[in-house]
Amino acid sequence: MTLFSEAIATVERWVSTRIPDACFDDEGILALERDDETMIVIEVAANGVICHLYAPVCHPPEKAPELMLITALQLNRFGRPLGGCWLAWDPDLGMFALCYNLRIPDTDAQAFNNTLDNFTLSIDQARRLLSTNSATHDVVDTSLQFA
Repeated sequence: MTLFSEAIATVERWVSTRIPDACFDDEGILALERDDETMIVIEVAANGVICHLYAPVCHPPEKAPELMLITALQLNRFGRPLGGCWLAWDPDLGMFALCYNLRIPDTDAQAFNNTLDNFTLSIDQARRLLSTNSATHDVVDTSLQFA
């Protein structure tokens, strides 16, 4: 068994604690449908070390798309406030996507499922902040608060 196939079997086992019938395709990709608006793609890298989480978030508005781009860049600052996730532009879909990389050797089922839960919350957060801030021209505060 290769490292890639072992990694797929491991991540598939973790996912099966939530979705018993879920399985990866031959390229190491699994798509989970959360609702009508949310598809989370889980991909095991060919090296068998990294598990990529990916989810389309939103299209930019037709009017003033640069405001959403500025907001997206602010949300990427130091991995805050998206919990270590980052926004990327998906040119194939013409929309922003949320991304996260998880090291498989450093993870177990509980950590994976916690990461998946946090990733899902970050999708909602990114959608809310991108749509709200782009519509109102607000700036996202990503600074740390010190007492």
